[in-house]
Amino acid sequence: MKLKRFEYAVAVAVMALVAGCGGGGGGGGGGGTTPPPPAGGTPPVTPVTEFTLGGTVSGLGAGASVTLANGSESLPVNANGAFTFATKLKAGTAYDIKVTPPAGYTCKATNNTGTMESANSTKAVVDCAPVVLAGVRGTLQEPLAVAGDASGNVYVLDGGLHGILKMNSAGQISTFAGGSGQPGLSDGAGAAARFWLGGNGAAVDAQGNLFVADSCNGAIRKLTSAGTVTTLAGSGTAACYNVASAGVTAKVDGVGTAAKFAAPQSLVADGQGGVIVLDASAGLSIRRVSASGVVTTQTYVHPDPSLPAFSLQTLARANDGTLYLSDSNNRIWKDVGGRLVAFAGTFVGSGSQDGTGTAARFSVITSMVTTPNGDLYVTDVASVRKVTPAGVVTTLAGSATQRGQIDAQGTAARFGNLLSIGFDGTSLFVIDSGQEVLRKVALDGTVTTPAATPAVRATTDGNATTARFGSFSSLAADADGNLYFVDPVTHVLRKSTPNGTVSTISGTTGEAGLTDGPLASAKFAGPQRVATGRDGSIWVAQVQGLRRIKDGIVSTVDANVRPVGLTIDANGNAIVTTGATGGEVLRFTPTGARSVLVQKPAVVALAGANANFIPQSVAVDAAGNIYIADTGTVAVYKLTPSGTLSVFAGTPLKETGNVDGAVNTATLGFYEVDHMTIDDAGNLYLSGSGNVRMISPAGVVSTPSYVWGNASIGAVTYNKGKLYGMTRYAVMQTYL
Repeated sequence: MKLKRFEYAVAVAVMALVAGCGGGGGGGGGGGTTPPPPAGGTPPVTPVTEFTLGGTVSGLGAGASVTLANGSESLPVNANGAFTFATKLKAGTAYDIKVTPPAGYTCKATNNTGTMESANSTKAVVDCAPVVLAGVRGTLQEPLAVAGDASGNVYVLDGGLHGILKMNSAGQISTFAGGSGQPGLSDGAGAAARFWLGGNGAAVDAQGNLFVADSCNGAIRKLTSAGTVTTLAGSGTAACYNVASAGVTAKVDGVGTAAKFAAPQSLVADGQGGVIVLDASAGLSIRRVSASGVVTTQTYVHPDPSLPAFSLQTLARANDGTLYLSDSNNRIWKDVGGRLVAFAGTFVGSGSQDGTGTAARFSVITSMVTTPNGDLYVTDVASVRKVTPAGVVTTLAGSATQRGQIDAQGTAARFGNLLSIGFDGTSLFVIDSGQEVLRKVALDGTVTTPAATPAVRATTDGNATTARFGSFSSLAADADGNLYFVDPVTHVLRKSTPNGTVSTISGTTGEAGLTDGPLASAKFAGPQRVATGRDGSIWVAQVQGLRRIKDGIVSTVDANVRPVGLTIDANGNAIVTTGATGGEVLRFTPTGARSVLVQKPAVVALAGANANFIPQSVAVDAAGNIYIADTGTVAVYKLTPSGTLSVFAGTPLKETGNVDGAVNTATLGFYEVDHMTIDDAGNLYLSGSGNVRMISPAGVVSTPSYVWGNASIGAVTYNKGKLYGMTRYAVMQTYL
C-alpha cells in the first residue's frame, strides 16, 4: 500500500529512532543500515531536444574568411575545417545555410538545407576557390586609345570592357563610364552608359569634356568631367556586324542622330566645343561636328596628282588652330587655308629616319598629339617621334627596329606596338598593345610604366600567382580536373593542375614546327584550339592541321584541314568547324577518316537565301547532339545524332540588342571570337557575345552574372561543377 506523504515521514523518523537505540538484533554499535530510496527510484534525466548545426569548409587561402549564415545568425569562418553555429536547433527545425564568399573567391554549398534530426548535424559542405585560378587579372583588357586633360587625368578607351577608365593625377585608376563588357548604345551617367568601342579616337577639349569616337555605334559621344554621357552626333552603323546583308552604312551629313558615320576613328577637339573626325575609308575628307551636333564634310584636293592616291589616317590640332593630318603613306600634312601642304615625311623609301620636313621618314603612324608649345608627337610603331613647328623630326623614345618592354631613357626604352598617344598637361601617355598597358613618356624621353597598369603579359610557367599568359587561348579539361590551353603566339601546349600550377607540356616556346613524337620533342605551329576526349586523348587544332596526343605521343591526324572550332564526341572522334575558309562541320576519326556533317545549303534552308555559313565554336552534349555557333547567321544550330539540323538559339540574321529569350526572340552578337561548353545539366555557355551567355537545353538564352564580373572572357570550359573562363592574362573559375 502506498503511504501518504505524512505517514511516510513518521515511518522514517521511527526507523531512525530504533536504529539509534541499537534496536533489533544488533549489539549496541552505531552503524545501522541505510534506509531504502524513495519509492520510484532515480529521478528521470531530461531528454536532449536541441542540437548543433555545422559542417566543413575547404579551399580558403591564407587570410581569407567566408561568412556563413543560418537565419539571423552569422558565422565568419577563417580557416578550412569544421564549423559549428553557436545556436542549437530543435529537432524538426528547418535550416538553410547561406554563403558569402570572401573577396576574390567563388564558393558553393552542398547539403546546406534541410531539417534537423535528433542528432548534431555536420552534413553541410562549403567548397571555395580563388576566382583567379592562375595568372593575373590585369587592369586593362583591350586598350584602344588614350587622351589626357590639363588637370593630369588620363582617359583610356577599353574595347574589352566597352568602357572608359580614368587614371587621376595620383595614379589611381577607376571606371569612368560604361565598362559592363557588353556592347551597346545608351546615354547616361557613369556605368549606366553603353559603348561599342572599336577605334582609337579620343580627345579632351579646353573645358575638360572628353569626346569619343564610338566606332561600332557610328556615333560621336561626349562625356562631361563628371562622367555624364550624351551622343553628340551619329547613331548606328553596320561596320562591326557579322551579317553580310547588313552592308556598309552611308556617310550622311545632318544634325545629331540624323547624321551617319561609317565608323569614326581619329578625332580632335576643334576649339569651339565640337570635334573634327576622320571616318572609315576617309579618302581626303574630314567630318566636322559642331558643338550643337551639326555634321558637315570637308574634302581636300589631292595636293600632287603625280603621286598615287592616299587616304587620311590620323589627326592632331595645335592650340593655335593648326590642323595636322597623317596619311596612309605615313606622311604628315598641314592644313593651310583648306589645302594640304607637306609638313614631314616622304613618299620615297621605307622605315624611320630623323630629319627635317620631307627628309624625314616614318614607318607606321598610328596616332598624333600636340603640346601647348606647338610640338607634335607621333607614335610610330614602337617609337615616339617629335616634330617641331618647323618640321624637325627626332626620335624621343623607343626604337623603330627593336621591340620589347623596357622602361628607360630615350632610345634605350623599348615598346611593343604603340596604338595611341595623349598628353595630360605635363607628360605624354601611350597605349602599348605589346603588353596591353599604359606607358608614360616624359618630355625628356624618360619612359615608365604606371603602377596602375602593370605589364603582366608573358608565357611563364609557375604556381597560381607566378604563372603568366600571353594571349587568348582555348580551354579544355580532363577527368582529373586538369586544364589544358594552347598559345597560338608561342606555339606551345600548356596545362594547369586544379590548384593553378601551370606547366608547358609540349612544344618549344617561340618555335613553330610540325614534328610528331613524344611530348618533349613534338612541335606545334599556330595552335588555336584544344579539346580532350573521354579516352584520355588531347586534340590540338592548328592554323593548318589537326593533331592528336595519346599516351604521351603526338601524331598528325590531318595535315591539310584548317580548323576553327574543335570538340571530341563520346566515341573519341574530333568534330571540327572550318569557319569562313571551308564553311563546313567535319568529323575526323583518330585514324584520319573524314566525313562531312554540315554544309552551307543545310543552313540556307533554315535561315534563308541570304545566309552565309561561317561555323566557329562547336560543342557536343551527353546525348551526342552537336551544337554549332555560326557567325554568318549569328545563331547556334543543333545537329542530332540522326542528322537533323535545327536552329537552337538566337535569331538567324538578327544580331542587335543582346536580347535574352527563346529561339527567334533572343539575339547573339558574336563581337569577339566565340567558344562554347556544356555543363552536366545540358546548359550551354557561349562567349564572344560580350558577357558569357547561357543557353538552356530548350534553347532559351540568358545573361547570368558571374563572380569574375566584367572580365573579358575568351575561352570557356566546364568541369566538375565549375565554369572556367580565360582572359588574355588569367584563367578564371566560378562555381555554378
